[in-house]
Amino acid sequence: MDRIESIQKGLVDGVRVSNLVCQIHGTPMVEFTEPKRIGGEDNSRVLDPFCLECTQEEITKYSNQKLEENLNAERFIHTYNVLARDSTIPKEFSEASFENFLVKTDEERALKEFAENQVQKYLDGMEGNTLITGGTGIGKSHLCLAMARAINEGYKEKGEPVSVLFVSLTEIIAKIKGGWNYNGGATLPEHEAIEILVRPDYLVLDDLGAKNAEIRPKSDWEQDLLFSVLDKRTKTIINTNLTGKELQTVYNSRNYSRILKGLDGNTFKAEGIPDKRFRLLRMKEELAKAQSRKPP
Repeated sequence: MDRIESIQKGLVDGVRVSNLVCQIHGTPMVEFTEPKRIGGEDNSRVLDPFCLECTQEEITKYSNQKLEENLNAERFIHTYNVLARDSTIPKEFSEASFENFLVKTDEERALKEFAENQVQKYLDGMEGNTLITGGTGIGKSHLCLAMARAINEGYKEKGEPVSVLFVSLTEIIAKIKGGWNYNGGATLPEHEAIEILVRPDYLVLDDLGAKNAEIRPKSDWEQDLLFSVLDKRTKTIINTNLTGKELQTVYNSRNYSRILKGLDGNTFKAEGIPDKRFRLLRMKEELAKAQSRKPP
């Protein structure tokens, strides 16, 4: 016995079949035998006759929508949200994007276009690393973070959210070593660090092997740590102020070959770009001098 028949036979209290027919389903509509009011005294309204089929469809639609929202929220925890939640983003790059990357020279324009093209390659499914080399302060970190954000948003818009992580390997190493002096109670155990760096779909290693006064090989422990990460990855974006020759000095052949994984056509050597931070400092100094010369 369907619901309409049950109502017709009086088996459902307080509801009766209306003379109206649903224009969508062609079935009789139902109504309350006593006007059903909802809301308070000042804004109450009487429910009109309604279609049981339409009502059930609305309930199912709402339930499916909420289920989808919950599934997306759960999926985003492990994908889209990773970049903002787990990355180690320097304060000065908190708003870094392609839009606010200042371009004043042809080389800066070429670097920006390279980074934008790499994003499109990844969104199109490219496998392989990206390497940007060049001096300090030229905008490598800014553009790599812009790449990370564009990849993250791009895959979200496609309905295929992925995990993207932006980190400084130097900071990761410092956290691991931080526990060595406390009976092994590291805030970030080595095995957890490796898992964190291997897990994301896209990993950005910022300022890899930062150049010090002396270019020398990393310790065996650091070599093994980096190898454990890069050997299991196929999509890593790397920026460094080391030249290709210096990378070969700092990292052993195993790591250097992993850095070069899928790198054909995916590397940019920035030359002739002045230090943006130095230029900004000079601009601030010139502005301060100009203001000091103004009459009171």
